[in-house]
Amino acid sequence: MDKKLKNYIEEIKKASEHPSKELIEYHKTMTAQFQHERFIHLVVTLFFALFMFIAFTVFLFTTLLLPGQSGIFLSSCLGIVTLILTIVTLFYIRHYYQLENGTQVLEDVTKKLYGRD
Repeated sequence: MDKKLKNYIEEIKKASEHPSKELIEYHKTMTAQFQHERFIHLVVTLFFALFMFIAFTVFLFTTLLLPGQSGIFLSSCLGIVTLILTIVTLFYIRHYYQLENGTQVLEDVTKKLYGRD
């Protein structure tokens, strides 16, 4: 999606030099699609962050409250799950950040298309 957004931004910036009614309609449709994509990624990012915090909380409780071999094994497994969820969450945050910045650029292009620089 990052490449598609970057390519579209380059394309629409060049095309916005000569705005037309068809270009404005096309731009509105594409902007709506990118905003929808951004919203979906926000929801997914928030769920991954929630699962990460739940896994981290359970990891802490098992580490502190379960002694012995079974507690160490369970804590290790939960630690690995928490680490994986943390890494995935960080990548989702990075991707969402790029989508957010891209849609803000599209809003600036929209103002240019409507002559409201």
